[in-house]
Amino acid sequence: MAETKKRQPLLDLTTLIERPTIAIDGKSYEILSPDELSILDTQRFENWGREIQALCQDEERGEELNALIDTVAARIMTGVPDDVAAKLTSAHRMRVIAVFTGLLLGDQVAAAGATLKAMNRSTGERSSPASSGSSAVRQAGGSKKRRRRS
Repeated sequence: MAETKKRQPLLDLTTLIERPTIAIDGKSYEILSPDELSILDTQRFENWGREIQALCQDEERGEELNALIDTVAARIMTGVPDDVAAKLTSAHRMRVIAVFTGLLLGDQVAAAGATLKAMNRSTGERSSPASSGSSAVRQAGGSKKRRRRS
C-alpha cells in the first residue's frame, strides 16, 4: 500500500491577533500587529514609508520628517501610554517604525512564499537543488555560418 504524505497547508491563518511587544525602559508595551491592518491601512503605511525615505533625502524638510515620524510611530505604539511615548526621541520612534515595517514585510514575504509553493504544487513539479533555474538551451558563441566539412 502506498504511503500518503500529509500535505502541509500553503498558508496558516489565525483569527487570534497577538500583538508584538517592545520594551521601553525595561517595561513591555504592545504595538500594532500587521494582522490588524485593513488593506487601506497597509497601503497607508507603505506610502508613509516612501514619504519618510524621500524626506530623509532633504535636510530642509526636517520638521516635516519629524512630524511624520511622530504620526506613524503613534499609530504603531497603540499600547504605549502617552507619557512614556513622550520620552522617546525621533531616533527611538524611527526604530519602532523600522521594527513594525519588518513585521509588515515579513507577512508579505510569507504570502509570496505561499503563492510560489502553490504554483509548484499546481504543476506537480519539484525544483531540483542542482538546477540553475532554466532548462533552455543556451546559444553557443561564435559565427552562425556553417563550416565546411573536410
